[in-house]
Amino acid sequence: MRTLEIGKSILGAAIATGLLSLPIAAQAGDNGKNHDFNLSIGAGKSADARDVGLPTYPGARPHKDNADDDSAAHIWAVAGPFGLKVAVLKLESNDPPDKVAAFYRPALAKYGALLDCSANWHADGKHASGELNCDSDSPSRGEIVFKAGKDMDQHVVAIKPNGQGSIIDLVYVRLEGFGD
Repeated sequence: MRTLEIGKSILGAAIATGLLSLPIAAQAGDNGKNHDFNLSIGAGKSADARDVGLPTYPGARPHKDNADDDSAAHIWAVAGPFGLKVAVLKLESNDPPDKVAAFYRPALAKYGALLDCSANWHADGKHASGELNCDSDSPSRGEIVFKAGKDMDQHVVAIKPNGQGSIIDLVYVRLEGFGD
């Protein structure tokens, strides 16, 4: 089976322009047989608590690292039976990271067991197929990173110290059609 490759320029243009959807007719070959399917890529500069599936921390406000940045994003791609959805919401609060973490622990519980990938985490690299893990995480000093869900359907909360307060990243990632 051939892999359908999407050029960085197409995805970059979709993200940069905030394009809602870009349908592309494509041919995929499997043992010499062609199958028609549509490819749809989209990106937007807005996401909210519903998109990430987690509540907004009380009193938190949108956060931008730079003046040109956005505090939220929503990106998706669908190609035949395969799909990707990513929603990100970046917030800031005057509360310290440990207080923010206490708020998000029970919020993540509805998605399964809480995985703490904070700075002291040392992954062993051995995981069951589809099991959520911390292997690719490298939190900075003082950063708290929680995950819940499955490898292909996960919710992530990253909390970084910001002076006396916190910067909060809420992320939802879902992959479909790529296995169990």
